Amino acid sequence: MTNSSIDLKPNEHLSSCDNRDVISFDSRDPIYISKLFALVRSAFEGHIIYYISNSITQKLANKCDAKLWFEDGEKCEILKATSSGWKTGKMKLKINISLEFISDQPEQDKSPLDDVRQEFNQSNS
Repeated sequence: MTNSSIDLKPNEHLSSCDNRDVISFDSRDPIYISKLFALVRSAFEGHIIYYISNSITQKLANKCDAKLWFEDGEKCEILKATSSGWKTGKMKLKINISLEFISDQPEQDKSPLDDVRQEFNQSNS
């Protein structure tokens, strides 16, 4: 499978990480964030896509090659009730996955008045 079949989106905490950043899960050795992303992609591309492909192929009585859906796409035609004829193209399946880090410490929103308060406190001291 190609990496284009899996769209792994990190949340704001993870998207600010780079290849040198690491993550540690309870009492396990730390791993690079990039390695975690590779492991998640690999799991989906290896097993889950295989099961989805087999299920689609079985349900459609082997009339399609669902494995192609995750790669280049399988050639097909679509006929819309409002159109004047068949439209040719490809059916492609893409999985969107969100990987999130939720901090235990909520980030403090800085108020625009914080600087004014600080100046006021300094001038009154």
